[in-house]
Amino acid sequence: MVPTGFIAFMIRLKKTRTKNNTMKKRVIVTLLLAFALGIQFSCSTDQTPDDTPRRGTKTMYADESFQPFIKTASEVFTGINPNAVLKMVYGSETDAMKALSEGTARTIFIGRDYTKEEKKYLRSLNITVTSDIIANDAITFIVNLNNQDTLLTQDQIRNLLSGKSTAWPNSQKPIEIVFDRVQSANFNHMLRWVGTDFGKQVHAAKNTEDLIRYVQDNPNTLGIIGYNHISDLDDPIVKERIKKFKIVGVKGNDNDYWKPGKANITEKKYPFCRPIWAINSGAPDGLNTGFVNFLNGRQGQMLLEKCELGPGKGTPREINFTTE
Repeated sequence: MVPTGFIAFMIRLKKTRTKNNTMKKRVIVTLLLAFALGIQFSCSTDQTPDDTPRRGTKTMYADESFQPFIKTASEVFTGINPNAVLKMVYGSETDAMKALSEGTARTIFIGRDYTKEEKKYLRSLNITVTSDIIANDAITFIVNLNNQDTLLTQDQIRNLLSGKSTAWPNSQKPIEIVFDRVQSANFNHMLRWVGTDFGKQVHAAKNTEDLIRYVQDNPNTLGIIGYNHISDLDDPIVKERIKKFKIVGVKGNDNDYWKPGKANITEKKYPFCRPIWAINSGAPDGLNTGFVNFLNGRQGQMLLEKCELGPGKGTPREINFTTE
């Protein structure tokens, strides 16, 4: 006969084992869950970020005046960084600023910085921007090959744009003034410079190429374009383009007449120099900022040598020191 105390002991032992097994199962399940979460976290952290200074896909807007330089720079940048895709949209300066405020683009290239009031408005939209001058360009005045009025003073240009004067200074023939496009960087810059509305003889084309054709076909037209479109004389397209018109010399503050060129822009001798601004609201460690830093850096600034534009923050130069 089995003692009653032994039976009681076995019952307690069974309950203890059952309880321990339950606890073991719980521990095992917990460990498995932790292991699974660890693997998931490890996989997620091992994934390559979608937006880095050299990787990602971004849409940026630029005024059409600056297309040759921005296009060249973006192609070089993406060539160096094959995981970067830059989708450039070229239009008017006003279109670019609208794209930034609406969130369509986080980086734009225009002919001026935002004012304090404009930056305050952007902050109300949770948009904070940084502004950099990446290059210096110039507004260029062109005329038909048969036009003999190839020298203008700043006062003459102001009077012609405002409508105070409506004829060429020398020939006295009626003048028509045409910009590359409405609300372009050239259009907006000259409107601010004149300080009043343009006269009735001022119009705008669809783009730079359209304007050049118009100047070719209309002898009494004064065309206004960005120098960047005719600056790179190594470009076969530019070589052919500059055969279609003459460039007007403008009287500077030193009483000499100057045409736009890299040296005259850098030294500010040509009166209608203007900067190319990069306005960026992208993440500090993202592709937008990576491209702007590239433009401000040695490689980007060296591209200005090819495009014959003035430097932004200054083109780095190598200096060799010798000791005797």
